[in-house]
Amino acid sequence: MSSTQLSLRPHGHLGSSCVTPCARICRPVPFCVAGGCRRQRHYPTCRGAAGGGPDEPAADDGGLASLFSQTVRVKGIPSPVAAVQSAQPSPLVPPHAVVKQVLDVLQRNDYPDQDAGVTAAFHLTAPAEDPQHAGTVRSWVAGGEPWLPLARFHALMHTAYRPLLNCDRWRPVSPLVFPSTRHENKAVQAVEVVARPRHGPAASSDTALRSYTYTFCLERLDSGPCKDCWMVAGVRVGNYAI
Repeated sequence: MSSTQLSLRPHGHLGSSCVTPCARICRPVPFCVAGGCRRQRHYPTCRGAAGGGPDEPAADDGGLASLFSQTVRVKGIPSPVAAVQSAQPSPLVPPHAVVKQVLDVLQRNDYPDQDAGVTAAFHLTAPAEDPQHAGTVRSWVAGGEPWLPLARFHALMHTAYRPLLNCDRWRPVSPLVFPSTRHENKAVQAVEVVARPRHGPAASSDTALRSYTYTFCLERLDSGPCKDCWMVAGVRVGNYAI
């Protein structure tokens, strides 16, 4: 052992004063996301002799929160933080997985930050390619204003799509459907969302929950920075995937 020195006393006992606590033990923790892997980072598990106890995170570590987050990722436990971090456009993500990404982040909309789910959903929505509408995405509502900046997208989510935010649960109610027989760059999937009513007083019992049906319209982009990525092109109320 390079970081620990042991010596024997005359009667064969270890001298406790000769044991030097380890300065640092590191282990690589890989974290993969769709489209590639981040570089390995090293997370110390014990401090030097001048620091705290052997199980206390080092000062340059993120503390208990960071260790917890790493454990969640290594063990494959579903994490709201990981869901938000992985909700990025990628050619490797199939259309049904994009639907899951969007609904998972909206279900925990305010974690880890307020409206983090809405922001993630904004980045999973088809962006405008026209420089005149730079920084905007396609509106989920058919008709009306076609392109929305984040502020108006946020307002839309908190009105027309409020049941999606912090919903109780959701599930797909249709297979993925490719409506065109000539092109495979468009797909739709219907989902059922169980949530509190959009209007009315909040209730604490499950009897206040009701079901909503939405159809996600997805499109695989053929140009731009998100080329070959499946992204949300609209969300309609009702089941249009039949």
